[in-house]
Amino acid sequence: MIKNRQCTTFNHTLSTRNWKKLGIRDTLAAMKYSNLEAFKKHLESAAPDHFSSLYLLLSKETFPRKEAMEKLAELSLHEERSPELSVRIFDGEKHSIEQILPELNALSFFSKKRIIFINNCDSLDKAATTQLETYFASPNKTICLVLAATTLNRATSFYKKAEKIGVLLDITELKPWEQEKIVVEWLHQEVRKYKKQFTPAAGQIFIKQLGTDQTLLQNEIQKLVCYVGERSTIDERDIAAICTSVNLENAWQLGEAIFKRDAASALRISKALLNEGTALIALLRQIRSQFQTEYQICSILAHGGTAADVTAQFPYMKGAILERHLSAAQNYGMERFKKGILAIDTTELKAKNSATEDDLLADILIATITS
Repeated sequence: MIKNRQCTTFNHTLSTRNWKKLGIRDTLAAMKYSNLEAFKKHLESAAPDHFSSLYLLLSKETFPRKEAMEKLAELSLHEERSPELSVRIFDGEKHSIEQILPELNALSFFSKKRIIFINNCDSLDKAATTQLETYFASPNKTICLVLAATTLNRATSFYKKAEKIGVLLDITELKPWEQEKIVVEWLHQEVRKYKKQFTPAAGQIFIKQLGTDQTLLQNEIQKLVCYVGERSTIDERDIAAICTSVNLENAWQLGEAIFKRDAASALRISKALLNEGTALIALLRQIRSQFQTEYQICSILAHGGTAADVTAQFPYMKGAILERHLSAAQNYGMERFKKGILAIDTTELKAKNSATEDDLLADILIATITS
């Protein structure tokens, strides 16, 4: 049987006719979302009285998790006088379950609804997840528990029980061109909030220069909006004047040195880029983009594809450019690409969360991916 809370939520979003047609399995599946916009629409339809007691947010990128959390807080706490006092944030890497459970079981005397947010829930140990599973069976009615992580083993009891009673945002990792398409659409929506628009060329340059990380792009958009003032259009000159950038010519030379496993050249170029003022995060994203492209080429070839198949996927790759990419992909090899992408992700995480100098992090990464 579906619990009354779940029935109420679905009746809020489905017509009676569709509700009768749907079986239990279909109904539960409707509580799992694979993209941020669909999840936001669900929250809007659930407001103000039909929020779940449990949400699970899974995405490799930080931005969708942050946006989902902010939307949930905005809609569920909008009647609270001091909504910021109704949110408690924990980290699975830093806090124990003994610190979290008292908050989950406490009654609130100052607000009707509270949100308990546990980031990095995949770092919780078995004892902690077992206790949370027990909590899932009888949750505190005054609390909305939000669990977030980059990923979670879908075969575990923890994931399955959360999926059964909660609402899931589970964003699978997209291919680079799929992610770029989504980000381009989001980019134009974001600047329209400020009553601005990009020229066609400026939008393309913006993505090419900065990559697809939406947190970084959002920060740069805010800088651009302040810079252009009353003007309604943002062009490429504005981007060149104010935005973080990477020397693309040198960055591509860095990529070529890495794929040739020429450590000395790669270290020299990376140091030069950092000395020019290139932010390590921006440089890492540029390197990741190159790795993803070459990895895809390597995958096409490994599955019996030809140079023509590569050109079909990347129309700009022809002649000498195509030959350079084919050579790089074949020489570097599938396993090195996989390990390299993991190493880049690890370095970015350290760059955000540790006090290690950027130069040292870059040197360690270059040594790792050219070995």
